[in-house]
Amino acid sequence: MGESSQTPKSLKAQITRASLVLAAAALLREEGPGAVTYRRVAKWANAASSSVGYYFDSVTELLQEAGQHNIQMWAQRAERAADAAEKLTPEECRENCVDLLIKACLPEDSTVPAAHYAQLIAAAESPVVTQAYQKGRRALDAAVERILQRADVPMSSRLVYAIVDGAAVAAISEGYDVHDTAANLLAEVVADYTGRS
Repeated sequence: MGESSQTPKSLKAQITRASLVLAAAALLREEGPGAVTYRRVAKWANAASSSVGYYFDSVTELLQEAGQHNIQMWAQRAERAADAAEKLTPEECRENCVDLLIKACLPEDSTVPAAHYAQLIAAAESPVVTQAYQKGRRALDAAVERILQRADVPMSSRLVYAIVDGAAVAAISEGYDVHDTAANLLAEVVADYTGRS
C-alpha cells in the first residue's frame, strides 16, 4: 500500500479519514458496492473529493475498509445479544432464546430490511467486500453459538442464519413484518430441536 493508506498522524486527518470510511460503509449498506465512488463518498462525508484519493489508494481499498466496518458493526450487535444471554440463567436464556437470536441476526430497527438484504446480495459485486464479510462471519457465528449454548439448543449458527435470512427475504417479498415472520419460524424450529412446544 502507498503512503496515502497509512494511518494519518494528525487528529484532524484521522477524523477525516474515519468519516470517509463511515460514509463509504453507509453507502455500501444502503446502495451496494457500486455506489461507493470517490465523489459520492466525499459528498456523504461532507469532504472534498480530493480527500478520498488522498487517504485511499483506490476505491477497492475504501470498499475493503467499509466492508470491515459493516461486518464489525453486525458482529458487535450479535455479541451484545450473546452477552445478554450469558447474564441469564440457562432456563431464562431458553425462554428468551428466539428473541436473543433475532437480535443477533437481524439488523437494527432503524435499518430498512429490504436495503439490508439487497446490499448483502450486491456484496458479490466486490471481491474485497465479500472477503471482509466472510472473515467477519466467524465473529457473528461465534456470538450466535454462545446464545445457543447458553440456551442448550442443539442447532448450528449457520442453520439459525439460514432460517432467519430465509424468513426475512420471504417476508420482504410477500409484504409481511420481517421481525415477526423470522421470530415465528425460528420459534418453530427451536421447539423441534429441543422437543419443546
